[in-house]
Amino acid sequence: MAPQKKPVPGMMSVNSDVIKPAELSRHDFDSWYCDEHIPDVVAKSGIRAAYRYNFVADGSSPARKLGFLTLYEMDDIGFMETEEFRTLEGQRPGPSRDRIFKKAEFDTRGYELIQYDEATRADQAPAKFLLYAAMSHTSDVDLDAWYRGEHVAEISKCPGYRRTRRYKLSSRSILSEFVRSVPALGPTWLAIHEFEGPNMPWKELQATDETDWAKKVVPGIRDIDFGVFELKRVYGKLGHSKL
Repeated sequence: MAPQKKPVPGMMSVNSDVIKPAELSRHDFDSWYCDEHIPDVVAKSGIRAAYRYNFVADGSSPARKLGFLTLYEMDDIGFMETEEFRTLEGQRPGPSRDRIFKKAEFDTRGYELIQYDEATRADQAPAKFLLYAAMSHTSDVDLDAWYRGEHVAEISKCPGYRRTRRYKLSSRSILSEFVRSVPALGPTWLAIHEFEGPNMPWKELQATDETDWAKKVVPGIRDIDFGVFELKRVYGKLGHSKL
């Protein structure tokens, strides 16, 4: 008997949006996603919860091609390789292929959880705002040491802070007009920082990138994928995968 693989906690991140607006409105796409697609995904055995977000287009972060974000919590990201996962619409053709999938794009990424802010682990409800920061770095060791040794602690001092989680990219695919491609993985690391609001503490956040340590690490950041999102809806069981 082959040894059983140890579960790898993490999440699936899906950035999505309409790419044929003359044929499908963003309102109809979002309604389908929230009312049909996410409930189907959360009903699968390997998906514990999902959080739906809208991009905050207030000029505080770069414009995005794909303005919707959905995060799916998993106790084992290996679930994305199972036959049960492959039965999901989008992984194979279904009744929404022509109506939705051929007019939209989905950037799906699997992430392994590598760090959780221990001070806020007990608080499991998602916050109003999510700062999504995916990146690569010229030195993974230096980036990780900075986050663990200083950066998360400095961000935790910002007004409205709730928690931080960090991930390492394990898989990525893009489904555009129902044609799937597997690009270069892209940004290796993802940090998501949550804040209660009512507004994002931009002044204080900027200061976290201006410490002596930050000035040594930040210039090495590459492939940045950055955005602020506002929580729209929660599905499934609250809580987060644990290391």
